[in-house]
Amino acid sequence: MADKGSVEKYLENNPQFAKEYFDKKLRAEALSAAFSAPVDIKDTASFKDVNSLQESAIIFELVQELQKPGSMEQSLHKVLQRVALILQADRVGYYLCRARNGIPELATCLFDVTPTSKFEANMVHPQGEIVFPS
Repeated sequence: MADKGSVEKYLENNPQFAKEYFDKKLRAEALSAAFSAPVDIKDTASFKDVNSLQESAIIFELVQELQKPGSMEQSLHKVLQRVALILQADRVGYYLCRARNGIPELATCLFDVTPTSKFEANMVHPQGEIVFPS
């Protein structure tokens, strides 16, 4: 049995072996646990295959979300949550383009959205908007 130090040294000296090993042997369950919608995949799938399947599942979920009747802001909130997850972004936001008295401007609609944030906390009320004249 090899000790931790010798394994680390071997992996550092053989980066191509480490890359090939983890591409082929990375457990699908560990990757699926990181996403909200687990996808059934084979144990032999590579990290790239698993990641591609997970992103496809997220995009399909977003298309379904946008087709639901109801509040567009709530649907956009879910879209922004998934985009933040895919991009590994700390936070994302959504700005509206509108015109008041013929003057175009950008105004916050959803702000400080994270993959786990609540819609109510991210919805910007009119008195708290950030507005940028165009």
